[in-house]
Amino acid sequence: MRAQVWSELEVDLPADDIWAVYSSPDLPRLIVELMPARFQRIDVLEGDGTQGTILHITLQPANSGPLVWNEQFTTIDHVNRIKVVRQIEGGFLDIGFSLYENIFTITERGPHACTIRATANFDVNEGSESSTNLITANWRMARVIVEYVLQNKANKTATA
Repeated sequence: MRAQVWSELEVDLPADDIWAVYSSPDLPRLIVELMPARFQRIDVLEGDGTQGTILHITLQPANSGPLVWNEQFTTIDHVNRIKVVRQIEGGFLDIGFSLYENIFTITERGPHACTIRATANFDVNEGSESSTNLITANWRMARVIVEYVLQNKANKTATA
């Protein structure tokens, strides 16, 4: 069974500013810093944070669902502002999914506004459908990235 869950967050920030964080090679380190209650650690197994990079993700034990997996940045499309992150080992693949990926799309709504769309795209094997209740596409990551961009803008303004 193929399905997807998505959410959108509209923000009053330029799409390029938000995309700069989502597409940054430094995002794995940054996201652990910004979301310490969610992520215990993110280790780069291969690559430099660009397309093709493979990460080992370890969530904090208090989280629900799979806590450890490897994922790969399969797409980083700077023209259309789309990033696809696919689990390649462990995680949802260990509980009956044949595909699990997160797709982040940043869509410009004007010079100073954009929409952040988070999509969880997945295939679940027959008999494992009950595991789909663990799937969410929420705004947690989007919100911390927006706060990070706002804080950086405030810091630049204060030092200018």
